[in-house]
Amino acid sequence: MGVITIIQQRNQKINIFEGSIKSVLFKLAWPIILTNILQTIYNITDAFFLGKLGKIEFSVPTITWPIIFIFISLASGFSHAGSSMVSQYTGMKDKTMAEKSAANTIVTIVVLSIVIMFIVLLFSPNIISIMKVSQEVFDLSVQYMNIIVLAMPFMFLMELSAGIYRGWGNSFIALKFTFLSVIINIILDPIFIFYFDFGVLGAALATFLARSIIACYFMFTLIKGTYGFKIDIKYFKPDFRLIKKVLQIGFPASIGQSITSIGFTIIMGVVSSFGTVVVSAYGVGNRINSMVVMFAIGMELATASMCGQFIGADEPEKAEETVKKAAFITFSIILSISFLLFFFGQYVTRFFINDPEVIEMGKVFFKMVSFSLPFFATMSIFMGALRGTGHTVQSTTVDMIRLWVIRIPLVVFMADIYGFKGIFIAMIISNISAMVLAYLFLKFGNWKIRVVEKYEKID
Repeated sequence: MGVITIIQQRNQKINIFEGSIKSVLFKLAWPIILTNILQTIYNITDAFFLGKLGKIEFSVPTITWPIIFIFISLASGFSHAGSSMVSQYTGMKDKTMAEKSAANTIVTIVVLSIVIMFIVLLFSPNIISIMKVSQEVFDLSVQYMNIIVLAMPFMFLMELSAGIYRGWGNSFIALKFTFLSVIINIILDPIFIFYFDFGVLGAALATFLARSIIACYFMFTLIKGTYGFKIDIKYFKPDFRLIKKVLQIGFPASIGQSITSIGFTIIMGVVSSFGTVVVSAYGVGNRINSMVVMFAIGMELATASMCGQFIGADEPEKAEETVKKAAFITFSIILSISFLLFFFGQYVTRFFINDPEVIEMGKVFFKMVSFSLPFFATMSIFMGALRGTGHTVQSTTVDMIRLWVIRIPLVVFMADIYGFKGIFIAMIISNISAMVLAYLFLKFGNWKIRVVEKYEKID
């Protein structure tokens, strides 16, 4: 009875204007944090099973993910647009416009995802060739990516639907759906990888099925109004005034994140040049780092939702207080976790792959990169405030400077001098620099201005 009551309560929208800011932050953040941890477990599940097949199979998702993420980033930008518009209209207590904004963002992202899917399928061999991998890894990577790309429209819809609910004030729904997705993936992975002997392709097929099932259910709940936010079918008729607004907010974020992802693909190319051992250690390290910063990302998205609603309600001082409290809490917690990774990183690496060379390389990775995690986490909070209020040009500027002006030049320069350790040094410097820049945008920028009024007023 108690569990059912909790679930029923969590299905309700959180009113950010009731209770302390810290309390609301945690109410919004903890489902997001668990959702992101589950998402990381989803990825780790693939890595765990593929690691049993060997270094080549294990490296395929590591090689292809930066490329796939380039295209997912396009969707992510429009997800920020949908979430920002829904949160600000919710703050303005305009339910109809919140629902219309959500519907038109969905229309935009579905069309975009289908176009991207066909482009990637057409040019996947050419894209993978950029990574400069062996022929065996190349063939598996092309096949793996093609199957993942078929799931792209569903992946886009999952992310956008979660953003819509989050902007409205309910972050628990995405947690439930992601949990179901992880369970499906955990069940299907060993069946496809080992029982049917599909290997790497089995992991991709499991992902395709899990994503498509959950995305369809997500859309069903939005159209039926299962959790209180209902999109009337008639709202899906394209409203080009709203689509224009979606593009104005989403386009800078999408382009910025895609260009950022291209940069990570270039970095992956440098990493690949050091061989399979470094690629495997880098893959393990990034997966664990992703799990560590899940708390930061949860706080970032909670901050984004709260700031969007506070700005929509003309309460900028509460938005500013939200950022300050979220940044302090996040820095403190991630700093503690970083100490653990610094001392025990090699044991984490050993869990995934029992190769002495990879374990030693993983130890080096964690001892160096863990230092920058608290700064990256704090930057995430600042970026959440910018994205949540719809000021995506500023957040895009931070992303691009972090990667293209600082990290990539440093990776190329320092890898030549210090070898693979130069890559890790570049990560540290770029994360700290980006945090400072994001802070300056908050300190002196115009992020407290409502974008839904700035771009256009719709009857």
